[in-house]
Amino acid sequence: MNVKTMRLGALLALLGAAALLAAALSVVSLTAADEAGATVPPRNCGMMTVEGSRFQIKADQMHCRTAKSHSRRYLSGGSRPSGYHCRNYNGGTKLKFRCWKGDRLFFAIRR
Repeated sequence: MNVKTMRLGALLALLGAAALLAAALSVVSLTAADEAGATVPPRNCGMMTVEGSRFQIKADQMHCRTAKSHSRRYLSGGSRPSGYHCRNYNGGTKLKFRCWKGDRLFFAIRR
């Protein structure tokens, strides 16, 4: 074997290794993207009037019917659903409150 053949063989081996590495990384990144799931905005559940104020209700990972009934109860009497954590927001934002339990979330926006 001469020097040119050895250099060409080494170059081909290096290119082959780089191609295998790129293929392996693309499979790993595709698998990670599938496991993470798509990011979707919260569902718009419509408008609601409580004690003369209008609110837009939004929910994520729960039915609108449930989110609206929980929101009405929370807005009218401050009664949060069992197991949920709630935070009220005052001036500086249109967000009135946000309640969550794990992945489930519902909130109201002042309109």
